[in-house]
Amino acid sequence: MEKRMMAAILLSIAVLVGYQYFMPAPPPPAGPPAGRDNAAVPAPPATEAKAPPPAPATAVTRTGGLAPGVSAAERAIEVATPLYTATISTAGGGISSFLLKEYKDISGPGGRPLDIVGSKSIQPLPFSLYTEENRPPFPIPTVFASAAPGVVTVKEGESKNILLTWESATGVRVTREYVFHGGRYDFEARIQAANGSKEPVSIRPGLELTQVFLGELAGDSYTFHGLVTDTPKGNLNRYSLSDISKGKVERVPVRWASADSKYFTWIAIPEREWTVERAKLLGENGVLLSMADTAATLQAGDTVRSAVKVFAGPKRSNLLESAGKGLEELIDYGWFAVVAKPLVFLMKASNRVTGNYGIDIILLTILIKILFYPLTQKSMVSMRKMQELAPVLNKLKEKYKGDTARINQETMNLYKTYKINPLSGCLPMLAQIPVFIALYKGLLVTIELRHAPFFLWINDLSAPEYLWDIHLAGFTLPIRLLPLLMGVSMFVQQKMTPSAGMDPTQAKMMLLMPVVFTFMFWSFPTGLVVYWLVNNLLSIGQQVMYNRQAEAAKAAKA
Repeated sequence: MEKRMMAAILLSIAVLVGYQYFMPAPPPPAGPPAGRDNAAVPAPPATEAKAPPPAPATAVTRTGGLAPGVSAAERAIEVATPLYTATISTAGGGISSFLLKEYKDISGPGGRPLDIVGSKSIQPLPFSLYTEENRPPFPIPTVFASAAPGVVTVKEGESKNILLTWESATGVRVTREYVFHGGRYDFEARIQAANGSKEPVSIRPGLELTQVFLGELAGDSYTFHGLVTDTPKGNLNRYSLSDISKGKVERVPVRWASADSKYFTWIAIPEREWTVERAKLLGENGVLLSMADTAATLQAGDTVRSAVKVFAGPKRSNLLESAGKGLEELIDYGWFAVVAKPLVFLMKASNRVTGNYGIDIILLTILIKILFYPLTQKSMVSMRKMQELAPVLNKLKEKYKGDTARINQETMNLYKTYKINPLSGCLPMLAQIPVFIALYKGLLVTIELRHAPFFLWINDLSAPEYLWDIHLAGFTLPIRLLPLLMGVSMFVQQKMTPSAGMDPTQAKMMLLMPVVFTFMFWSFPTGLVVYWLVNNLLSIGQQVMYNRQAEAAKAAKA
């Protein structure tokens, strides 16, 4: 999308200004050797910035499970925290639902907590037990037993454990333990396997990271959704659904992996490097990534432990930064991230005062316009000089009609005589492109704009504006006011822009540009349309001021 946006802007500049100047898989990574209690229980993960330290973990379930070889009944355990409600299925130990209380599925009073699992029919569930490579094999699904109640409440500052156990008829025991913290989006998922049999067993602790991208989680055509991995060398790899279907996901050790969408993410952060074992599509819109620790051969009485820290929730920069390991890079600001990040920071800082992100976008656009005022002014001066030379240029074209080389030579001589740089009107505009693209991208991926109201009917700056629908011949056309105003403002701006001897063909191309941009912006989020509309209005205002000054100076000389 950035490429298309940049192409559109460059095309506009070329039409408005330029034309008149020129005519077999790798082995698993090394890890700690298997042995009796060969992996320590992980230390508590880092908490979010300024968050109070969690209370000591309260053991909610600490049972011996069922008798060896006895099957448990599948059931659900609901964990309610101030920020979310998670539902754990004892079949595989995965998470069947993860409802974010502060984020609704739709804007307005009718919204319900958003479920970032994406689908109730997904199999395997997110963070189900990885069952490959274990000998003897685990049943699929592995149904765990638990003494936890049906509903577990975790208050602010508390931590509570949910323990799930499974034991084979031969005495191999697998324990799944979740540790949830009130007031935080991160939690731990721990795995322990103990060999109570008399024979050696091969165990490879691991989890399945899955996600279905439906509805809002599918995002839009302008933003990424898919799998993201971070290798030990710090290489961030993004794999779209198309990449996954083509088998492009590398089977390598990773520091963390994510099932990532525009505004929300699942992140698995192993206590030590795990290896990506497989990645595939689940249906048309789902993804699966299997991650596993180093394989261990357990002799009789041996135990192996492994764990991951999980972040599940909104892609807010402060939350991701507090989790460490460069997770904030999941927010994709595009090519000009170095420009986009400070612009988004200023917008958020402004919001602490205004409380309205629509106003913040307007203020930020004004600030950018002020910063580029000298460059824009220089461009206007150059273009006006070109306009004043238009009659002379037209005479040259008539005099040397049919001799393009001579016309170009005489035109350049004229520029030298009047000390005009034909690029001086274009370069200031080109200098602003990185800022325009950066702000465009920043507004597109900033979760704070999601469901953020502006005024009157505009109740979601992250979605296209909506007034009403018109039904014509079986088609439904949504009516939007701001894109229309944006197109009109662009048309007015074109009419006010000096044009040195533009022929009818060029004039038609000029008239097409507002139409093209109006259609392009029709489905854009409202915040982006507000930004572009205000920028056009400010440009018109600056052009009016300059034209008055130029006319006054001309009258004074006369």
